[in-house]
Formats: sequence, structure tokens, C-alpha cells
Amino acid sequence: MNENPIEPSRNDSLPERLPAAEPRRLASQDRIPTDKRERYSEVAVLLEQFGQTHLDSELTGFTLELWRRLCRRQTMDCRRGRPKIWAASIVHVIARMNFLFDRSQPVHLTFDAISGWFQANKTTIGSKAAEIERALRLRQYSEPGLCRSELMDTFTTVQLATGLVVSLQMAKQMGLVPPDAMPG
Repeated sequence: MNENPIEPSRNDSLPERLPAAEPRRLASQDRIPTDKRERYSEVAVLLEQFGQTHLDSELTGFTLELWRRLCRRQTMDCRRGRPKIWAASIVHVIARMNFLFDRSQPVHLTFDAISGWFQANKTTIGSKAAEIERALRLRQYSEPGLCRSELMDTFTTVQLATGLVVSLQMAKQMGLVPPDAMPG
């Protein structure tokens, strides 16, 4: 902390604020244990490459966030196994949570596209994806930071004081919860 802060005089004009920089992606290894950072970077690059080819920026961000969460866990060792299996499994989890296997979605995938791109066996990908979901105790369609907000609003329910259970989306429309309320 600066002991003698310099205060601008009343005649000095304050400098204009610089526009906010875009958030950094791969450099956000702050909370990743140092022994896992090399593997984190290796898989994150694969996720970025897959995202550029098959996903939009929001979904790519979800894959990177899930990978960050997984690397911070002590119960699963992300250093074991092949990086392509980890990446494919992460994509599979995000695809399931965001209905990407549904062809009516604007961004959609097939399981064949995931396994083909990462050159991995479907059974191995599915097993690892299920293991990830169990280890992180992920809630289907309503996990903040991993699901699109419109899905969370639609599939998350809230119980009103009267005992009535409605979707978060309906509660927002009725003005019973703030418009920016997130599932808890």
C-alpha cells in the first residue's frame, strides 16, 4: 500500500479510463495447482481448437470452466490419462448439459463428431464424462457457469411462499424473483 498517495490537484484533469481488456482464457491458471498446470494447458488448447471448429465462444468458455473446476479437484487426478480423452469427455458433459445433441439447437454436435475429432472411443468418453459429473456433483441443465442462462431459467424450479413450485423463468416473469436471480 502506498504511504503517500499523490492526489491530483483541482486543475489537473484525470486520465481517461482505458477500455476493459478482453478476459484472458488460457492464462487463468491462477487457482490451478502448479503440478497440474502443464496438463491444464495441454487440454485447454485442445478444447480451444475444438471450440473454434464446432462451438460458439460461450460454449467454449463453458468447456474451459469445467476443465478448470476439474483440475482444482483433489479427488480426480487430471494428470492421469490421455489429454484427448479428458478434452472429449469435457465436451461431452457440456454438450449434454446444453442439449447440443439435439439437432434443433443452433449449435449442435453428434457423439461421432466428438469422438472423431478427438480420435477417442465413445465408451471411454462416456465413462469418463459420467465420472466427471459424479465427481463434481453437476446438476443437469442448471449449473451456473456451465449452462446457458435460458436453460437454467427453464429447468430450475423455485418454491414460492404459498408452496407452489414454478420454473425460475416463470417466477422472473411474474416479478417474484429479481430478473438477474441465479439458481442456488
